Amino acid sequence: MIGRLTSRRAILITLVCIISVFSVALFITINVSPWFISHPGSLQVSRNGINSDYRRLLAYLELPGNRLVLERMPLTVAARGHFADVKRYLLLNELVMVVSTSAACILLQKEKRRQQLWQLLSPLTWGMSILAVILTMMLVNFPSLFITSHYWLFAKMDWVLNPRVDPIILLMPLSFFTKLFIVWESLVFFFLAVLWGYLHFATGLTKFRL
Repeated sequence: MIGRLTSRRAILITLVCIISVFSVALFITINVSPWFISHPGSLQVSRNGINSDYRRLLAYLELPGNRLVLERMPLTVAARGHFADVKRYLLLNELVMVVSTSAACILLQKEKRRQQLWQLLSPLTWGMSILAVILTMMLVNFPSLFITSHYWLFAKMDWVLNPRVDPIILLMPLSFFTKLFIVWESLVFFFLAVLWGYLHFATGLTKFRL
């Protein structure tokens, strides 16, 4: 084969691909989240009204420059501050998604031309194995992890919303975020499995041609 990838280079390319998969999976998960919101009977808002306000929240969180305006549910200053923090993280994820996915595609194409894709199989397999252990542990301990992550990610305590004054939190109980984590984790392994299959397929074609 032409040339050789160093192991460090193979690991770097694999990490770029994993970062891309993480960010793409998160973007998709956020956009399918309306399927999982709760519709509590205690909230005096119609199902259509709930769905409409939640879509407005998503538009605010994912698009730069939008103002957060809900038609049927009030928001306190604390809630607005918290969602502004969440917006910054999601916009950062979108930036990471664009950069890492573009870089991953360029790097994979380059290594395909050099017939060096086979060198990514080992670090990718190890990465998937390690992630399987870590993400399974995270899922098992998700309730405590969810609370702890909020202390890490948000400097203020405005993420502790009172449903009496910020009823939108009723749409997003812990079970909601647990389901989203499962969706995100499933997407991560699906995309990594697709990448793994692509590498095996491309490597097989290379060997066949040689």
